[in-house]
Amino acid sequence: MTNETIMEENVEESENIITNGTTEEKAEEKVEEDETTKTDFLILGSKSHKKKKEVKRVLPNWLANPEIICADLNSGPTLEEVSFLEPQLKEILRANGIDKLFPVQVSIMNWLSKCEEDRRKLGYWPRDVCVSAPTGSGKTLAYVLPIIQQLQSRLVPKIRCLIVVPVQELALQIHKVVLTYTSHTNLKAGLITGASSFEQEQNNLIRKTISDEYVSSVDILIATPGRLVDHILKTPGFSLESLRYLVIDEADRATEWLQYIPELHLNALPLTLENLSSSPPFAQKLLFSATLTQDPQKLNQFRLFQPILFTSVIVDKDTDVNLDEEVGNFIGRYTSPEELKERAVECSPEFKPIALREILLRKKHFRKTLVFTNSTESAHRLSLLLRLLLSEKNIIVEGLSSRLIAKQREEILNKFALGEINVLVSSDALARGMDIPNLQLVVSYDLPKHIKGYINRAGRTGRAGKSGTAISILTSNQIGIFKHMLSSAHKPLPKITKMELNDIADEINYEDHLNKLKDLLEEEKVITVTKKKSKKRKYSQISDGKNNK
Repeated sequence: MTNETIMEENVEESENIITNGTTEEKAEEKVEEDETTKTDFLILGSKSHKKKKEVKRVLPNWLANPEIICADLNSGPTLEEVSFLEPQLKEILRANGIDKLFPVQVSIMNWLSKCEEDRRKLGYWPRDVCVSAPTGSGKTLAYVLPIIQQLQSRLVPKIRCLIVVPVQELALQIHKVVLTYTSHTNLKAGLITGASSFEQEQNNLIRKTISDEYVSSVDILIATPGRLVDHILKTPGFSLESLRYLVIDEADRATEWLQYIPELHLNALPLTLENLSSSPPFAQKLLFSATLTQDPQKLNQFRLFQPILFTSVIVDKDTDVNLDEEVGNFIGRYTSPEELKERAVECSPEFKPIALREILLRKKHFRKTLVFTNSTESAHRLSLLLRLLLSEKNIIVEGLSSRLIAKQREEILNKFALGEINVLVSSDALARGMDIPNLQLVVSYDLPKHIKGYINRAGRTGRAGKSGTAISILTSNQIGIFKHMLSSAHKPLPKITKMELNDIADEINYEDHLNKLKDLLEEEKVITVTKKKSKKRKYSQISDGKNNK
């Protein structure tokens, strides 16, 4: 039965109910007719007592009946038991400490291998794939490995795989993964995120032959949306005409950039014998997210071709879900890893920095902690104050935000990964998909605006079968919002512990630390203004020199 038939039957049934009503409703209407004069006209000001039946939205079959992935990360096979990966890729996996695959990797690799076999032997168009699975479940390798395996036999370098991610840090992480697993091949991976100059990226992407023809230098391209659009519009010779795979990692983010992808790769034509033989192939789209929307209208923008959904995020079939009212467009049940412990504390707004200090001191055995705020400025101020509050505790604190250039952020991340920094305070730029090894504690200093933010923050720890803890710091007026946020995703509510911090504030001279923070921020402001004036004078002198000539 087609989706259209299901929708027609559902609407028809709803119309019958609304038109005919129940026995009780008919009885009520009969009484009303006896009491009033029958008329075909609506009397202005009169109220209808007839109950209106809500017409429920029906999910397409592929969303309503997904392929379920086991949420138990330990249930995957060992590399010896896997037949769909070539020996060299297995060797690289072992060299990187991986001796078994996670369930999401097995499911996706199996499916992509089957798609390639059907395409090669039968000429079938590949179906598009959506994957909704918790953070830390191995989604990156699930698409990187099979794509490398399929592309490694290519003869001429062309952009055959495009991976689009929302932020620079995640793009850099995926680029490193691709470099690792293409080391035994001739495949070249490119990165365009704005971390390098536009001209440098152009030189890395495209080269000119002796006959003045543009040739691609890369096979697999990892990009952030803004920089991708820049190169599509401004880089001569940049082409996606040979694209075979379009991977959208963290697919629930803004997708305005899709309009710049050639129509060839987004149009999902009807599957007919004529189209199968005469139409050019289009790219197979692979959408990955820990919080993938199940709203058909939002997914429609991707123009998916006969899609299939793989998920370990289970929707309760007995529960009526209103897609328009769910927080953050996330419906269903978020399956937290068993290794992730979730906690919450309550305190007064003015004492939140002290609450964070106490959490860090009580969890001293957690040598690596990531703290999230809702803004760049908040992350910067908190990192400065935290340094003052922990100055005598031998705990190294750094801030990470868009105030820093890409190289500075990369350097700080590397130090954090190596354990040279104990506490990293960040805005949400790091919350999406970043894999920080051995991260033991995540603290949401500010309550995220949506359930997606909470899920992605908490998902930075308790990854790949390792234990981790996620703690939220709440004020009294945020507790109701927090409970609603988690219940909307059918998540269990963690225990909320109230912290009384007046005595600790007096003990550590909290007011003095706040005054020192004001002084530091004022000094920074003076330095910033001085630098701007210096640059302005420099440009003015250069301009005057040119005019004198």
